[in-house]
Amino acid sequence: MNDADDYLGKMPFFIVFLDPLHTDFQSSGKPLNEYIARHPLMHDKLHRPAFAAKVLEMAANSSNMRVFVRKADALIKHPLHYIVRNGVFRTEEQMWAFINSPENIAAVKQP
Repeated sequence: MNDADDYLGKMPFFIVFLDPLHTDFQSSGKPLNEYIARHPLMHDKLHRPAFAAKVLEMAANSSNMRVFVRKADALIKHPLHYIVRNGVFRTEEQMWAFINSPENIAAVKQP
């Protein structure tokens, strides 16, 4: 995949994957980038936050994943869009406990 096909990188927000099947951003994002590549009318509008969030949600849904947004606060400067593979957590409470844990916050914190 070349830089022209990295549609997730063109989105105006930070994306974090919780995907036990893949170990890096490129391999986790590959099915989402492929979904977006199949819809060329979307490409020029990915700089719009609301539109990009909806496209990300549709792409994640087609890849058996879900999108959760963690709003910015005193710990995190920017909102984060978590893409979580279905079945990783049994409940949403477990997922939010993991996302808000101090170890995870330290791992995703922007300088």
